[in-house]
Amino acid sequence: MEDLARMVADSLARHGFVAALDHRRLEWSRWFRCESSFSLLLVPSAAGLYALGEEVIAPGELPSASGKRLLAVFQVSETEDLCVALSRLFAPRNPLSARLSSGNCFVRFALVADPKQRQVACESLNRWLTSSTEIATGFGKEFGKDFAVATDVSQQLEVAAPSAANRVAAREEDPPSKPPSLPAGF
Repeated sequence: MEDLARMVADSLARHGFVAALDHRRLEWSRWFRCESSFSLLLVPSAAGLYALGEEVIAPGELPSASGKRLLAVFQVSETEDLCVALSRLFAPRNPLSARLSSGNCFVRFALVADPKQRQVACESLNRWLTSSTEIATGFGKEFGKDFAVATDVSQQLEVAAPSAANRVAAREEDPPSKPPSLPAGF
C-alpha cells in the first residue's frame, strides 16, 4: 500500500503537482538511548524532526507489557540540522542536559528537507502531544491559565496543578475519554 502511495506521489511530482507531506507517514528512525552526545554519532547532519521520550516502564517490569518498555514522549521539535540540534541538548546550560544524561531518555528522528512541510508536521505532532497530555492528565483547556507547558527547549518545564476543587468539578462535567491514537509509524 505504501508503494502505491509513493508511486502516486512520484507521478504527481513529475506532472508538476506538489503533494503535501502527510505527517502520519514520516519514516522515523528507531528509538535509541540518549545518554551522551556520543550516542548521537549516527544522527545525520540533515534537516528534520526529532522526538524525545522518557522511559516510564522498563522492559520486563510490567507483565502485561510483554517485555517491552513504555516511553512517554515529552518533546517534538524541528531543526535544520539534526546532529547539531541534538548535540546542543547536552550542553551544560541546557535545562534538559541532566534529564537526558540520566540514561532514561530516548530519541528518534525523521528526515524532512522542506522547511514548510517540516513546520507543518511539527505543529501537527505538537497538537497531538498537547491533546494527549490534556486527556491523560485530565487538565483540559479550561485550566490553561493554571498551568503552562514550555515547548521551547531553552525553557524549563513548569507545571502547577489546579486546585483540588477545580479537578473534581472538571471530572464531574466531562466523561472520561480515551487518548488519541499515535500517528502511524510513530
